[in-house]
Amino acid sequence: MEILKGVHLIDVYANAYVLIDDRLVLIDSSSESDAKTILRYLEKARIKPRDLATIFITHVHPDHVSGLARIKQDAVGTKVAASKVEADFISKKRTYDGPPGAAYQRHPGTPVDVALEDGQTYDGLKVIYTPGHTRGSISLLDESRSLLIAGDAANNEKGLSTMDDQYNVDPKQHRESIRKLATFPFENAVFGHGKPITGRASAQFVSLAKRL
Repeated sequence: MEILKGVHLIDVYANAYVLIDDRLVLIDSSSESDAKTILRYLEKARIKPRDLATIFITHVHPDHVSGLARIKQDAVGTKVAASKVEADFISKKRTYDGPPGAAYQRHPGTPVDVALEDGQTYDGLKVIYTPGHTRGSISLLDESRSLLIAGDAANNEKGLSTMDDQYNVDPKQHRESIRKLATFPFENAVFGHGKPITGRASAQFVSLAKRL
């Protein structure tokens, strides 16, 4: 569904998002079993996967990256972008060693074309390193829409909160990343897990950061 002008939420286990304006961008690829749902959504929106400019991966957890290889089969020529820290985990040059454990890292390796640095702007999105959930988690800021794409830097399933620490590689660092996000101005926020916040989103992050 379109939650803001040109911002589409694809409701799968770990939410994926499509940004539609002068470029087409997909954020996260969910699980391998959900890749077909994402591809069907693109078809209904009359988007050919090969017309996607970039697929951003916020972090290497299987519910965000396992669908990537299947989507890339159709998205020929589309760039994959992820943090420099996690590029080798996504490509499977290295096996991710954080929770939920190496046994869950069964995703097919997919090369990362663009290794993103903290503070870099790529394809209209500002990269914010938000480690702690995984070693190289990122969030993305779409300043043109005053929109934070948080990934799993925070959870909004039952109100804005941290992710469950059993899945965080470094709980203290995870909380520091939330405090970092609270320093940015944005009206709206979307999440890998939970409902979007439309209006006064950064104020809610400030409030959460004060409670940590």
